[in-house]
Amino acid sequence: MITDQSTAMMATVDTRRDATGDETADDARMVQARSGSQPKGPVAAGREGAGGAGSDSPAGQPSGSDSPAAGEQIATANELASAVQGTDIFRLVVVSTHRDLGSLGGLELARRLSGAGRATVLIDLTPNGSLGARMGLPQDCSGYGDLLSGGAGLADVIYRDHYTSTHFVPSGGFELETATTAALEHLLTVLDAFAEAYDYTVVEIEALDVPELPVLLDENTAVVIAGLPHVDDRMIDVADELRQIGIEDIVFMPMLRRQGEG
Repeated sequence: MITDQSTAMMATVDTRRDATGDETADDARMVQARSGSQPKGPVAAGREGAGGAGSDSPAGQPSGSDSPAAGEQIATANELASAVQGTDIFRLVVVSTHRDLGSLGGLELARRLSGAGRATVLIDLTPNGSLGARMGLPQDCSGYGDLLSGGAGLADVIYRDHYTSTHFVPSGGFELETATTAALEHLLTVLDAFAEAYDYTVVEIEALDVPELPVLLDENTAVVIAGLPHVDDRMIDVADELRQIGIEDIVFMPMLRRQGEG
């Protein structure tokens, strides 16, 4: 568990909670306002920032790679971690469609960002908490759900990755699909505090929670699908659902499974 950084962040969370008070209607309007913000793909943003609008290929995308369909970008975790550093993006929401096969895109991307010397926190918002198990944490470890309920403090739910300097917050049973407006506002407050304390926040969500995704989005957030486009029905369905909620810039991040890595 991490204490120094989390104590400072908890003070920020408490201050913001006191400032908002019990204005439930204002909280709801804030959630709706965030839902109207549209993110830009980090590879496209990197192209504008590094390569210019006239570049032939996205920043960080290898030349000669197969061209994705319009609005689709392909970048490896290394390329994506590099490209995002040339943009205003500081939050990346990752949808891993094959977590059951050990494909955890949020963990891969967070470790790449940490490896590049960027302070990074990874928060698992998947209902079954698959990231925690992959990182060697017990199934009953405290997580975001415990923080939300008041059963744990922020210092109790932030863990350190064994392989990198990445900080990690397990789900703790939190379910985005059934979250109330008050719970979502609490989540946004914590994410805002993370944005002040870390260079990057990586959020792993369940593919079935895509309809609830707009609440997490703003102009500084990018959405990533861990996998290649048009590979199988799951990948196609998730991409279609993202387009249905207004996300046209979709980044696909190919995943390589390595045996024996946590």
